Amino acid sequence: MGNSRLDRVYAELLRDHPYGWALYKKVTTRNIYPGCCGYFDPDGDWRTLVDLTNTRGVASQGWKIPHDEINKDGYSESMVWGPKNSGSVRSYRVGGTIGAAIVAAPIEASMTMSFESSGDQGAVLTTENPVLKHQLSNESSALQWMAENTAEMLRRHGGIIKRHGVWIVTKTYSTRRCAVAVMTTKSSTVEIGLGTDIQGLLTLTPKSTWTNSTGNSCMELHEDRDGVVVFISGIYFSQKLFGSRLNHVRDQAKQKDKILRGDSEDMELDIDYYPPFDEDEDEDEDEDEEEDEEEDEDEDEDGCECE
Repeated sequence: MGNSRLDRVYAELLRDHPYGWALYKKVTTRNIYPGCCGYFDPDGDWRTLVDLTNTRGVASQGWKIPHDEINKDGYSESMVWGPKNSGSVRSYRVGGTIGAAIVAAPIEASMTMSFESSGDQGAVLTTENPVLKHQLSNESSALQWMAENTAEMLRRHGGIIKRHGVWIVTKTYSTRRCAVAVMTTKSSTVEIGLGTDIQGLLTLTPKSTWTNSTGNSCMELHEDRDGVVVFISGIYFSQKLFGSRLNHVRDQAKQKDKILRGDSEDMELDIDYYPPFDEDEDEDEDEDEEEDEEEDEDEDEDGCECE
């Protein structure tokens, strides 16, 4: 894996979980939420350009306002999660008092869980319950807004679009507390102290910490009273090679070389990125034309073309 960026590795390794793109770096629900339009900068930090949920703010900034209201809480749901890990990671109990404590005081029950990577890399996410899902109720309104503001978006942020592309976030999963880990060598292990909720599922507690690790691994704990975003989904926009139009991609499988892509100069360096970033605007003209044709088909299927 070499010098691969951890946030890209983490996002790719957890892609099999059906929640969108996993975020390794801390970002709160105040900064990223359904209906915000922005991009990931060269360091993988989120930068908001427009808040589509704030109609008054959109108008005051000189943008055309959405025809239909875009509500970041158009659809919300609370759920309970156990640990999430990549396919190469195995988990097992190291020790604790979980069995004796569940009946009397579930939240005080504790145990240490160990996660071991059987491959060259692995990723782990554990969360405090509940996990909250927020989703736009009408993605077509967001697409229509971008279609009507394409010229202004290119005028104001053409350089950003060329280097990074822009996103309209359509769905997030968040929690008050989460722990993330990336293992970058085979047989690496990480350990964390967990509790159990009233249903007996493993969960982070205020006392949870990473307790031990072997091999090569990086671990972080994130906390915010309003919520830390752990997964996002969205619509990705990039500029067509010729003309003043934008392509858009909604299918996560086709976004794999777009998420957290960084700066265009990053992709010209002789660095072993994971996932690979060799299918971008800086390729030769034939590959650009082929990609444009594929994304044109996506535009037709989605029923919206940004001009």
